[in-house]
Amino acid sequence: MKYLMYETDARWEPHPAGIPGVEVKKLRSRESGDYQESIAFVRVPAGSVVPVHVHPKEDDNLFILEGFARMRVGGEEFSIGPGAQITVPAAVEHEIFAVSEELRIYNVFSPKTF
Repeated sequence: MKYLMYETDARWEPHPAGIPGVEVKKLRSRESGDYQESIAFVRVPAGSVVPVHVHPKEDDNLFILEGFARMRVGGEEFSIGPGAQITVPAAVEHEIFAVSEELRIYNVFSPKTF
């Protein structure tokens, strides 16, 4: 089990769902130990879309570090930017669109998803 990790210890890789242009940097995953959650940085380029999707069993917690976009969670739509924290409960549809400035997200899934 790995107790300490720096961002520089991980590398950017394509999003596991194959979302074009979107990359993840896995900080905590099945490969790094037997943890209860998955943690990653996510990079969403300007002009990209994270299409409507659902995580059937995992809560998806996003903290926006950089960038601006619109997000829809369930039936609610809002603007997101630095300092925003969004919790998407398991089985709730959500999407990110209208990315006007590259997003950098600290993303925690519980229980772990990757």
